Amino acid sequence: MKTLGILLSTAGLAGAGAIALAQPAQAVELANCPGARTISSAQLFRDHKPPGWGDVRLVRDSCSQYWAEVTMDSRLPAHALTSAYLVQYGGSNNGRTLSCDSSGGTGAVVAGQRTCRTPKVRSLDTSTTFVAVAREFHDYGGGFQQISENRTSRTR
Repeated sequence: MKTLGILLSTAGLAGAGAIALAQPAQAVELANCPGARTISSAQLFRDHKPPGWGDVRLVRDSCSQYWAEVTMDSRLPAHALTSAYLVQYGGSNNGRTLSCDSSGGTGAVVAGQRTCRTPKVRSLDTSTTFVAVAREFHDYGGGFQQISENRTSRTR
């Protein structure tokens, strides 16, 4: 009888493990979606004047995941910070804005770095559109102040 109890409890744990593995496998599948491509991009200008200092991109993969990326032309100097923002329009999350610092993002671009990415948002709703925004900040001693911003076109 004791053996039967151990066997049943082991089977129960194995079943729980199978259930627990189902969700991460789905997450891995989404994380490995091929076909990521830029669907809209814009250059970053300081004081809205050329030359450009980097690019912001709206990206989509084959699993209908969207995210924003910013890539600066060179590594940021000390006292500088840049971030990308993904703005969602339509659907139940209308107006939601995620940045590189949001959970699932890579963190804002800081001194010595060049790029960051927002969390990925899956959207199958064809009425939902997205915009990628990039903002650059400098701290001249009184806290970070925005010195540039640009955005991509609003698209799906």
